[in-house]
Amino acid sequence: MTAPWLALDIGSGSAKAALIADGGILRSRAAAYATQRHPGGIVEQAAADWWRAVVTICRELAPPPLAGIALTGQMQAVILLDKKGLPLRPVMLYSDTRAQRQLERLHERVSSAELIAITGNEQTAGSLLAKLLWLQDHEPRSISRAAWLLFGAADFIAARMTGAFVSDATTASTTGLWQLRRQRLLDAAQLQQLGLGWLDGMLPAVISGGEQVGALTPAAARALGLAAGLPVYLAPGDAGSATIGAGCGEPGPAYAYVGSSGWVGFTAREAGDAAAGALTLAHPRRGNFVQVVPMMTSAGNLDWLQGIFADHSHDEIITAALARPPSELLFLPYLHGERAPFNDPLARGAFIGIAGTTEKADLWRAVLEGIVFAYRHTLSALMSPPPNQLTLIGGGARNAAFNQLFADGIGLRVQLPPAAENAGLHGALRAVAVRRGFQREYAIPPPAATRMLQPNPRHHARLARKYQHFREAYRALKPLFQRMAAG
Repeated sequence: MTAPWLALDIGSGSAKAALIADGGILRSRAAAYATQRHPGGIVEQAAADWWRAVVTICRELAPPPLAGIALTGQMQAVILLDKKGLPLRPVMLYSDTRAQRQLERLHERVSSAELIAITGNEQTAGSLLAKLLWLQDHEPRSISRAAWLLFGAADFIAARMTGAFVSDATTASTTGLWQLRRQRLLDAAQLQQLGLGWLDGMLPAVISGGEQVGALTPAAARALGLAAGLPVYLAPGDAGSATIGAGCGEPGPAYAYVGSSGWVGFTAREAGDAAAGALTLAHPRRGNFVQVVPMMTSAGNLDWLQGIFADHSHDEIITAALARPPSELLFLPYLHGERAPFNDPLARGAFIGIAGTTEKADLWRAVLEGIVFAYRHTLSALMSPPPNQLTLIGGGARNAAFNQLFADGIGLRVQLPPAAENAGLHGALRAVAVRRGFQREYAIPPPAATRMLQPNPRHHARLARKYQHFREAYRALKPLFQRMAAG
């Protein structure tokens, strides 16, 4: 057996690590960390918690001699570091939408259409552009002390491991600071036009995902229990690595990632339609793009349910929910607002149609259906006509009954690769292999144990009628959400 690789994914709720050799996972570990949410759209994590989680899982794995380390993780973060590379404040996550007023001011300087033309994507309150303006307004001391701005969790871990301040192009393309067509960061004049001239000199070098960024320093090696000098590679950010790991790294097939947040995506030879809610990311192969339609909250809705009904696991909730007969009860899964296929940070979760006969498990079933309906909505914004089948990956795709609900609700064949929760780790390693010249293609063939689920026509017809009510419900409630947020 060849020497294993250590693959790390610094996700939105936990860090995962696996030892991978010859395409198979030898063993894996995960460690969770807290997310701080506050009124006004504030969503933050501590970068130091990411590093502690990585130290914990690396020491638990106690790996043998390694071939190298591959990193991926959550993107679109504001990570301000001092000259020593230490965090100056909590990380503002992709889902942080506090900067609504700064977004308006940004669009007074540069129109939305002009920003889309430059960056390839619509810039929202979740964009780094708006959040950096918020920091300029509210925390000038953090800015004055900052030496570096990083964009993603894997960037920070790479910096702790190697001392290099680097990002990958996939992650950079989520920020508003990346020129998608020209494949480079904004220049000094553009930053000045946006009111962010102070960023000049603070931005990381940007590489194609999969390149080596350095070697493990002696200090990092001691903390992790690994050998100093190991090569460290920065793979594409999580959506890019997941796309590759799902078998969708070359143009064509589509997939859905089901995690705390979620998205549907595929590789294309052209940029997506920003007006339709598509987010276009740089692919590690120049000339290709990763098109995704991201959701703010996916299986995070199940985490919310579990927080209320603490004596039930996810699987118990799903089993009890799908044992109930179908009803007309609806659930909107927008607990933290939504970013695509419509951008509305004021949207919220809602049950519609509760009756005196409604039972606890009926509420649970409505939540599951609401999640699936949201994926159908995002898929319709991404691809027209829809694909022939959809691959499901992520930790939320482990329950067979829930996966069948996806097939029935969306009306497509659903492909289920084994160990779907580790697709991002496999994709990170494939990106490294291509950059090193050991593989030519980013496509990963379906493993032999891949399963295929067929939609039940009768169940799909019933859910299709309910889906139309789901679409109408948000449109009807949107004005109310706005009035509630204002008052």
